Amino acid sequence: MSHITLDDVAKVSGFSKSTVSRVLRNDPNVNPITKEKVEQVAQRLGYIPNIVARSLRSKKTTTIGVVIADICNPFFPSVVRGVEDVAREKGYSIILCNTDEKYEREKEALNTLIQKRVDGLLISPVQKKFDDLLELRRQKIPFVLIGRHFDPLEMDHIVTDDIRGAFMATEYLIKKGHKKILFINGPLYTSCARERMAGYKKALVENNIKLDTKLLKEGALKMEDGYRVIKKAISSKLDFTAVFAFSDLVAFGVIKALKEQGRKMPDDVAVVGYDNIDFGFSLELPLTTVHIPKYELGSEGMKLLHRKINEKINETQKIVLDTKLIIRDSA
Repeated sequence: MSHITLDDVAKVSGFSKSTVSRVLRNDPNVNPITKEKVEQVAQRLGYIPNIVARSLRSKKTTTIGVVIADICNPFFPSVVRGVEDVAREKGYSIILCNTDEKYEREKEALNTLIQKRVDGLLISPVQKKFDDLLELRRQKIPFVLIGRHFDPLEMDHIVTDDIRGAFMATEYLIKKGHKKILFINGPLYTSCARERMAGYKKALVENNIKLDTKLLKEGALKMEDGYRVIKKAISSKLDFTAVFAFSDLVAFGVIKALKEQGRKMPDDVAVVGYDNIDFGFSLELPLTTVHIPKYELGSEGMKLLHRKINEKINETQKIVLDTKLIIRDSA
């Protein structure tokens, strides 16, 4: 299918190509009557601006690359919605890529987006390596990390207060009388898992409870991980009265396994999740969880990236959003 060009609009409207171009670029100096006539012709013909040609002239594509860790995780839609709402407001569109928590896919996604000449990148990094991010910095491509950060590296990021979030969740369980709290954490190569571990330990210390390393499990990201850990914990007769899960997804797997074993919640075992994903409150057993401002992670991340692109900010920007405990029926 052939595309309607500036030449086509110029020919039908009777104006020169340069005049048509000025109209369609919203040049304020064009005669209003001329502007109206050209726009009517362009609309009637179905003219669509050639973004590629425009980007070659302006050296901007008005597109943002968004790289997320797991598109199947219900945590991310709200984040992406926040990104997209602000991007649209600022005149940008987004290209979304999924890594499935695999570094090689992250590297491929970033290479693809760079080839498409995106103006900037928002990245939820896998964190197994960071060579690809160092290359972005070397090429001076603006990017902001979302939800995770690298401690030794000065990179712009927006995260939530995971130490405080985990502390609140653990202390809540302690105040409910639990001392044997099984913590099913994420992979410790991620900053959020390390910080949630720090919050868990801090609550134990401040409440004079000795750390039992047998109650620490790591590497859980999906529902089946929580299910598997609980099945194994019960079969090995591990003694615990509460579970703090790395995420709501992991907590759902925990609840499924506990139900299959005839354990009642919260009477036999209390369960607390993390993230406060949208349908956690509507379960048969509404989930106690730590709320993360997911939409704001995306929206504020996009605002920060927009400033980095347009204001040439050199200082590293680090934003930490607050978390809060949402008490429901599971604990």
